[in-house]
Amino acid sequence: MKILFVTVRSDFGGGPRHVDQLVKNLPTDVEIYMSYPKVGDPYAELWKTDKRIKGTIFIPYRSFSVKALLELKRFVKANKIDIIHSHGNGAGMYSRMLKVLYPKVKVVHTYHGISDVYSSILKFYLSKIVGVLLSPLADLYVCVSNGEKQMALDRRFSRSNNTVVIYNGIPAPQYDNKYEALHSPLTIVTLSRFDYQKNMDSMYRIAKHWAGSKDVRFVWVGDGEDKTRLEQLAKEENVPIDFVGFTTEPMKYLLSSDLYLSTSRFEGLPYGLIEAASVGLPIVASNVKGNNEVVKDGYNGFLFENETEAIKLIKNIMADRECYKAMSAASMDFFKSNFTEEKMLNALMDEYEKLIN
Repeated sequence: MKILFVTVRSDFGGGPRHVDQLVKNLPTDVEIYMSYPKVGDPYAELWKTDKRIKGTIFIPYRSFSVKALLELKRFVKANKIDIIHSHGNGAGMYSRMLKVLYPKVKVVHTYHGISDVYSSILKFYLSKIVGVLLSPLADLYVCVSNGEKQMALDRRFSRSNNTVVIYNGIPAPQYDNKYEALHSPLTIVTLSRFDYQKNMDSMYRIAKHWAGSKDVRFVWVGDGEDKTRLEQLAKEENVPIDFVGFTTEPMKYLLSSDLYLSTSRFEGLPYGLIEAASVGLPIVASNVKGNNEVVKDGYNGFLFENETEAIKLIKNIMADRECYKAMSAASMDFFKSNFTEEKMLNALMDEYEKLIN
């Protein structure tokens, strides 16, 4: 079986990370080919030297090019690719247009988060029109949450008979995690890009409630367009945030924290929340699709509708030791039942084999 993965991003993010998991962990009898932007930190450099990858063709970063499409068609034909698997909206443009140019290839598309928040009505309608027009051109659609699947069906981006849900998964951490004592100060961690989707301005306003306090500190792990501005603002207003930047060792920060916070406007199925659950962190998260499938409200964390509610919920967890311990144990149990890497890989391989056979 020969599979070509297509992504228009090779920088830090859940989609490229998911692709990297597949590259590293699919069975060895699967031949892997890659199409991605030549420059991107960290994945572009990792993929250039990965021996699992049999061949590579570069495409532009987060943009569509007719020239790149035609080069991809030649690459697919020359390498006798069986399945093209695209990840994210931009990559889905390439894969489904390739189905038109080379109908014998099987096309799988994973959304990794269909937006339900748009900066303008025009962008909403353009997204909807493109999604509907391209929808017949994939053999299989993979959604990473039930909420995402329902949105795809409602907008006619896919059909019920060719759409499946496969949760993102991670390896089970090799740690004996049992949270008996909270850190002092209480440490609230977030793994995130600093962009519109992740809504870090909202998180900053939540953190600002504790400006000048020594009882709580926030640890923000990640990078992006909003980082420099927010870091400067935190210094000026004495908001207790540690800006870590990008790291290849997120577990180090999760294990030294007490609580996980997400303020995302929309999600597919966020890796940060899954990792937090895997090490027993209670989670306080915005009540949006994706988040609400990793967090069961009142079980392994809380979902909030606004910043005032988020602050109140954080304080409730700080004040109730028994609630904290119960949610910590529940997070680990919920992870083991739903979000292991083994479950994800097995489910995806089953779908590939159905297409080939």
